[in-house]
Amino acid sequence: MDTDKKFKQPNNPTDEERHRMMKIALEEANHPEDYENLLELLNPPKDITTIVEPDRCEGIKIGIIGGGLAGLSSAFELRKLGFDITIFETEDRRIGGRVYTHYFDRDKKLYGELGAMRIPASHGTTWHYINLFGLDTIPFVQNNENTLIYIRGKHARNDPQGLSVMKNIYPEFNLTEMERSSPWQKIVGNALATPFLKVDPELRKELLQNKEHYSTPIRALGSYSIREVMKKMGVSEGAIEMISGIIPFLGAFYNNSYSENMQEEYTVDSAFRYAIVGGAVNLPLAFYRSLMSKTPKEYSELKNKNIKRVSWRCGKTVTGIYKEDIGNKVTLKYIDERSAEVGKQIFDFVICTIPFSSLRNVEVKPYFTPEKMQSIKEVYYVSSQKTVFMCNERFWEVGDAKNRIVGGGSSTDLPIQTIWYPCCPSVDSNIVLNNKRVVSKKHSFYDAGVLLASYNLGQDALRLGNLPEKTRIENIKRQVELVHRLKPGYLDSVVDDYKSVLWDSEKGFYGGFCYFMPEQQQLFSAAMIKPEYDNRVYFAGEHIGLAHGWIEASVNTGMKAANAIAEYCKNILVSHDDI
Repeated sequence: MDTDKKFKQPNNPTDEERHRMMKIALEEANHPEDYENLLELLNPPKDITTIVEPDRCEGIKIGIIGGGLAGLSSAFELRKLGFDITIFETEDRRIGGRVYTHYFDRDKKLYGELGAMRIPASHGTTWHYINLFGLDTIPFVQNNENTLIYIRGKHARNDPQGLSVMKNIYPEFNLTEMERSSPWQKIVGNALATPFLKVDPELRKELLQNKEHYSTPIRALGSYSIREVMKKMGVSEGAIEMISGIIPFLGAFYNNSYSENMQEEYTVDSAFRYAIVGGAVNLPLAFYRSLMSKTPKEYSELKNKNIKRVSWRCGKTVTGIYKEDIGNKVTLKYIDERSAEVGKQIFDFVICTIPFSSLRNVEVKPYFTPEKMQSIKEVYYVSSQKTVFMCNERFWEVGDAKNRIVGGGSSTDLPIQTIWYPCCPSVDSNIVLNNKRVVSKKHSFYDAGVLLASYNLGQDALRLGNLPEKTRIENIKRQVELVHRLKPGYLDSVVDDYKSVLWDSEKGFYGGFCYFMPEQQQLFSAAMIKPEYDNRVYFAGEHIGLAHGWIEASVNTGMKAANAIAEYCKNILVSHDDI
């Protein structure tokens, strides 16, 4: 979607500006009728203090498993009511879960995002917290016609009309006559948007709802894989193969449920995205600083209330969840990652925010409901790998205006899949005389920059990410050189440092993010969010919400889990007051 070019995105957008962007995106996507429903579904739930008065829950102990954004947001909300909160986080060197900003310099000016890196304008709960903490944001350049497409050894530009790809890439594939005369964007749009648009707008809401039973259209479409839908819509095998190189992330999801694709279409995730200035990690850090403060400024409306500091237990991995026979309590067993000492702690309530890929290795006694245990076992997590290069020159910004790349991503059928560029240019990147680079001693095209040299998903993530580190980095360098027409070995003197993460092998994650296979939304979405142990164990995280892979699902479900506990406690408090 090329809405970036049709509307100048402001920095630090107001809610009104975000809503305008949503309307523009929905108009272009041909479903403006979804605007009001999306506002309701993607905005934060009601404030927890409207459920129970502040301080009313003092002395009630809550254990939170996981210190990512789901755990942080649930703790942030529960703290308003005076709960005694303890967070168990397996990491002892960083905060943020799958938000992972790596800094290459002490001033934190040169950094790369190894996890979440962009926020759609439509994701209202995420923006609620960004605005609350006063974080600065800038537009994230999603589409850039100067970026490159390199498939089967052929180069093309990512022009919005698709003409370069039609000329240079189409001849390499066995396409139908109609496909050869159609831009690739139209082929993809017709195939994947058409079935979605045929669903009644009131039924589309179900795409963002955890339900026991879905309507027949949603259930039926969710039973197909994305590849199956493309084939049913008449896309040839040659085009399906070609598109997997032009849009590698779509290709990585061909076997996943079409319900995931419909959800992304519904929420217009691809339009008007933003990045947090200074790194995405500033959002979880803002939560953490507030939780550790005795007088958090974010709680200014709770004057004269006893705001308890949250207990942050870093380097503590929860290994067991047990329901106590007496007192309706829950025990968490954990291990200290440094000392290997084992400990236990008893809570009135627990919120589990770790991915089900990690929860699978936690002992649960007695078992949760059969549906929950099966979802923990079966729900699919896509593999994800990212490698960032610290470069002593911004080679991607060299050249005239038609060739210089500032923001956006290049794609390829090579294992690296995609390359992403900084949205902010170097200081003198606009200085070009007679189509030649001008070098200044103070600033030049050789200003250092951080390149996301490989961001891939699925099988390529595993196959590249599991290579020995030296081999992996060498392969990535050579592939970036091919995409950018650089001579072999050019990057050896340019790349000063790097950082690489394969999320499948990261402790506490064991997968990139949740992404349903066919029928899994119908089978598991209700069971995944349902509390266990007689409403004593609750669940939150990007896997629990249905905006999989996004910060939105984490913070929204974190708030909802906190509210659910408040509702349960409200009933207890009312009964106690009656006595």
